[in-house]
Amino acid sequence: MEDFFYRNNRPTIIRAQGEDAEDYLQSQWSIDLRRMEEGDVRFGLRLSLKGKVLAGAYLIRLEEEEFLLIAENIPSGALLEMLEENVVADEVEFFDESEKWAFFSLKMTKPDALLAKLGNAKLLDSGFSHLKDGLFFANDRLSGDGYCALVKKGSFAIDEICQELPEISESEYGFQRIKGRNYSIPHEVGSDDLPQEAGLEKNSVDFDKGCYLGQEVMARLHAMGKVQREIIPIRLENEKQPHPALPVTVMFENKAVGQLRSLIRHENMWVGVAKIHLKAKEQLSESGLNLEKEDWGKIFLL
Repeated sequence: MEDFFYRNNRPTIIRAQGEDAEDYLQSQWSIDLRRMEEGDVRFGLRLSLKGKVLAGAYLIRLEEEEFLLIAENIPSGALLEMLEENVVADEVEFFDESEKWAFFSLKMTKPDALLAKLGNAKLLDSGFSHLKDGLFFANDRLSGDGYCALVKKGSFAIDEICQELPEISESEYGFQRIKGRNYSIPHEVGSDDLPQEAGLEKNSVDFDKGCYLGQEVMARLHAMGKVQREIIPIRLENEKQPHPALPVTVMFENKAVGQLRSLIRHENMWVGVAKIHLKAKEQLSESGLNLEKEDWGKIFLL
């Protein structure tokens, strides 16, 4: 697809600061913050003690003891509660700055020209580039030439982005992210799911860091285990409108083998995300899998 921008209208932006900010976040998130230098950006996970996914966010190291967390689909109150629930004697504070910022996802083959207009001459190989009123960084969760821009509301940079690139709809963005396996957390990957079931362990879990929530399960799976289910992009063949209320059980040979989690209308078809047992994955690719009521249609691998 051509270059585009998508404006996320409900981002959650949390600032964490204090002399224990690094140590506390290190104990709560799945990535090794101690390896992050000032200016680095990583996407990390907040897991339960059982290793299930509760939240996902970009963690940006601004200074030695100051971080920004950017979450796309979690209400700020819910993320703040999660961040604060294990604070005991730690010197760390969290501030909700969601109303101060605009957050954009962009696909750009030549980002340097836009960066120059936004106040920075070049794109850094790693970490974020400073803008006059924000930050710009590569987004490896979007397939190919993906970037994010965090810009203060009211900034001229917002107008520059809007003038330089065409805006896409929420449904088009949904198609792009699902195709790239950039699943919505916690709606498509959540508290019933392990990172490995969605491929999130590849870039968002560090297995050689110290203790953190869910670490024992992650280490055990990394050393010995193999998950039996996979979260997969699908398309739905369904002549009926609208689609059934979600989630919906997925069937194979009269047995439940998964769950259809989300659906988005893209052009003339439905696309979405399903969690499928591996024993049914081949069937999904070849002749499709039925939903719990056959007249609701079949799902196929996207």
